[in-house]
Order: sequence, then C-alpha cells, then structure tokens
Amino acid sequence: MPKNRDREKLTIARRDGPACFYCGRPRRNPLTMTIEHLLPRALGGGNELANLRLADPLCNKFAGRRSVADKLELRAKWRLAEGL
Repeated sequence: MPKNRDREKLTIARRDGPACFYCGRPRRNPLTMTIEHLLPRALGGGNELANLRLADPLCNKFAGRRSVADKLELRAKWRLAEGL
C-alpha cells in the first residue's frame, strides 16, 4: 500500500497529469516529483488537494515561498521558455 504522500501524488497526477506545474515537463513516474503548495504553508496555505500541485524538485525549490501570483508568473515564464 502506498504511503500517504505517494497517494497524494498519484491523486494529483490523475487530476492534473504527471507533469511539473512550473516547467510543464511530463514525468513517467509522478512519485519522483515533489508536492508543491500553491499557497505556501509559511503564508497560511494548507494541505488541501486544491492547494497542491506536482513539481520537479528543482523547480519547487526555486519557487520557494513566493506568493501565488509570483508562482503563476514564474510558471508562465518557464512554460514560454519551454515552448509550451
């Protein structure tokens, strides 16, 4: 039986697809990705599925504790750079 975090990752992947929220690159195994809090926990975000996205570890680390607006802007820039 998968661990709780693994179950969350699989649920998010079914909802959004197994691609990084930021760069958009798909992954074969969503379990290798990290869970990103759209509204960071440090800014009051919770663990509700509506606040969770999958992200590559480096993309997630770079996004850090930015605001939701800053994260969405970062996502748009990275996807434009990737041609998505």
